[in-house]
Amino acid sequence: MAKAEKKISSAFIYFFGSFGGILFGYDIGVMTGALPFLQADWHLENAASLVGWITSAVMFGAIFGGALAGQLSDKFGRRKMILMSAIVFVVFSVLSGVSPDMGEASAYYLIIVRMLLGLAVGAASALVPAYMSEMAPAKARGRLSGLNQTMIVSGMLLSYVVDFLLKDLPGEWAWRLMLGLAAVPALILFLGVLRLPEHHENHRGQILWFGNGLRFYHRRNILLLGG
Repeated sequence: MAKAEKKISSAFIYFFGSFGGILFGYDIGVMTGALPFLQADWHLENAASLVGWITSAVMFGAIFGGALAGQLSDKFGRRKMILMSAIVFVVFSVLSGVSPDMGEASAYYLIIVRMLLGLAVGAASALVPAYMSEMAPAKARGRLSGLNQTMIVSGMLLSYVVDFLLKDLPGEWAWRLMLGLAAVPALILFLGVLRLPEHHENHRGQILWFGNGLRFYHRRNILLLGG
């Protein structure tokens, strides 16, 4: 396992470690272009409250996703939780894109789906900075924190580009593809994170018991506890 991890370059680790920011940024920005087509397709021009809930549902779900992700990642690990977040993102992005046309009930369906999608968005926003801080050497943490922010705004820019490229499609296809294509970067994240280590080799410690004493090895430092 250690040999496999050593073959992975630091650039690969940092790129995919921060790639979750793309998902966060994409879903923030994509509704800007999708909403006018969605309103026209489902005749929601005079349903301001429903439109407001559709727009804000992701952020509402993100509140709970961010709160839960930290606790769960302490138990299961950052990498595993990022993988789970990517899977949730793929599933509910696709479900957003294939929302059934059932009149007003469609809006409630999409609100629920996007709230669940928000769990993954919130989880990614919490897990990515934590993972990056653990993976980065102390001298590079400032630069790599900036990389996460760069990924977020890049995701927003990507969503605007996708919205622009799809704007000439028939209304129903336009908004569905805008929302559904969010699954693509999530799938890329999943495949990339599969190769990432749970911890950086240089940041991993070992805890060993020797009789009634505890020794904690971290890099070259040894901490002895007990008698």
